[in-house]
Amino acid sequence: MARPGAGTDTPTGPLTALVARAAATELPSAQLCRELAVAHERADDPNGAVRWALALTDADASADAGAGLAAWSAAAGVLRRCLPRTRPLARTARVAVLGSSTTSQLTALLPLAAARAGVAIEIYEGGYGQYRQEILDPASGLYQFRPDVVVLAVHAGDVALPAIADDPEGAVAAEVSRWTSLWDTVRARSGARIVQHGFALPAEVALGHLALRTAGARHQLLARVNAELGRAASAVGAGGGDAVCLVDCDRLAAGVGRRTWFDPRYWHRARQAVALDCVPLLARHTAAVIGAQLGASRKCLVLDLDNTLWGGVLGEDGLAGLALGEGPLGEAFAAVQDYALELSRRGVVLAICSKNNEADAREAFERHPGMRLRLSDIAMFSASWDDKPTQLRRIAATLGLGLDALVFVDDNPAEREAVRQLAGEVDVIALPTDPHGYLRALADYPFFETTALTAEDATRTATYRARADLAAGLAAVRESAGSLEDFHRGLAMTATVVALDELTLPRVAQLVARTNQFNLTGRRRDADDLAALAARPTTAAICLRLADRFADHGLVAVLIAVVDGDALAVDTWLMSCRVIGRTLEDELAGLLLAEARRRGLARVAGHYRASAKNALVAGLYERLGFTRVLPADVPPDAEVTWWSRRVDEPYASRNLIRVVTADHRMEEVLG
Repeated sequence: MARPGAGTDTPTGPLTALVARAAATELPSAQLCRELAVAHERADDPNGAVRWALALTDADASADAGAGLAAWSAAAGVLRRCLPRTRPLARTARVAVLGSSTTSQLTALLPLAAARAGVAIEIYEGGYGQYRQEILDPASGLYQFRPDVVVLAVHAGDVALPAIADDPEGAVAAEVSRWTSLWDTVRARSGARIVQHGFALPAEVALGHLALRTAGARHQLLARVNAELGRAASAVGAGGGDAVCLVDCDRLAAGVGRRTWFDPRYWHRARQAVALDCVPLLARHTAAVIGAQLGASRKCLVLDLDNTLWGGVLGEDGLAGLALGEGPLGEAFAAVQDYALELSRRGVVLAICSKNNEADAREAFERHPGMRLRLSDIAMFSASWDDKPTQLRRIAATLGLGLDALVFVDDNPAEREAVRQLAGEVDVIALPTDPHGYLRALADYPFFETTALTAEDATRTATYRARADLAAGLAAVRESAGSLEDFHRGLAMTATVVALDELTLPRVAQLVARTNQFNLTGRRRDADDLAALAARPTTAAICLRLADRFADHGLVAVLIAVVDGDALAVDTWLMSCRVIGRTLEDELAGLLLAEARRRGLARVAGHYRASAKNALVAGLYERLGFTRVLPADVPPDAEVTWWSRRVDEPYASRNLIRVVTADHRMEEVLG
């Protein structure tokens, strides 16, 4: 969510002066955001109150330690009172916070930070230092709360390591085992995802610099425990995924300064392990990880060109006049490009949005020796003289993404403000005036978090670029006398059926968490739940990879159905937005019907649960020949429709995709 622009408010009375003050600066202070949130609440404008409460979290993100606890606390109160009166957020979760120190400040701020990440949360706070008791007691308040996510807000003082260990390996292994056993208990008793705070290393080290040479030194062991917990989290459940995630508190502490992160005054007086000024920062990053677990992360970084990816204006300075790669200024812009490449390798899609002649802009990518980014790294290249909001809408539509998946970076404050006001769902990163600060501004943005790396992440930009090529091809078809069916045949598409197993599970879990547009039931399951469901003999799991003459798009579709009486009933049916419009759903329906026949069942059943984003598939069952039904044991619900289709009724897919299998269990279905 971008900061509300002046044009989003209709000020009256006391609001007028506040809005005028906000309009005079790109990023209003936390205090001003708080005043605006409170003023909108008093004016009975819950939408405005929530917008400014959330804007406050970005104002504080620009400060070194997220200073402004009082402002955050006030904004959290506004959010608590006003959010229920606004349009619901797309995702909700029940979050339990268990701590080894005082957590009341964190739990007060976490709903505000989570709402900024796109998740409305209900909070349960365990008693001070009672995290073990809550986890080990099956009748505790934790399990009565039925959490979706459990946050272990623990600190280095609760780690059972000696000052110098005689057996360093054994000490680390024992400590890691202690924490992972708690994870296992939570997972077994509640199925909740876990977010654990990693341990921030203390600034006070009695061994001094000798600690680096002492294998058993506590300082070294703490760092190793963090690393081993990271490895253990990656292996939790069948195939890992998002079941357990860590917040890198040591990185956060190092960023603000360890002596700032831990203030002994707060510890000795209130057992507050994190200094109060740093609690907003901790809440923000904890919420970003929770958002990633629930599939709320942003997907696409959209970059301007002139004075953003290089120094200078291409149309005025020419290719040779650009600052890029050499000299202090050129190195600053090269660092931004290097970071964008790193984001791309972890699955963030890159796009260009520039006011430029397209041919000239592309030439810079192809010919300038200082360019780190290449055209092959860009999924959508938009260079024209259209305004930036119009270009951003075109980028989102071409890539099959919502505006709320985009993050926009531009050196020009006027362009940033235009996007905030006219395409408010796009997140906008405010760059400093000095290009040497661009990298830090980009790196401080927390909402690209992801829970795991999959093979598809490394090639995501290429697959989205292929989608853009498809869109261009569709446009060409519309302009010519050719047929859309002929165009699809010309793509030479091949769908490969693969098993839902330990190799594909991380990607399937990622799709289930993230997919919104082509998602008929909206069910969100983590990797463990998916593995358990797929292992049942009454479950049919059909996963499809798709490749065409442009690219291998990877695993892009999942259909999970369970035997229910005489029917094979759809539990989960979703497809990546990158392949929407390819007719892959027709092939999936045929596979589902064939699987039901193989099992000797009479029909296939399914339901559609409407959401804010899946109207695209509202008519899918009807188009595929299903009949709407109203089960006797299911009360009418305007958001849910139920459908059925007999397996003995003729069905023919469009036959525009060749379907093969890498799963011997599907050979009989494919015939």
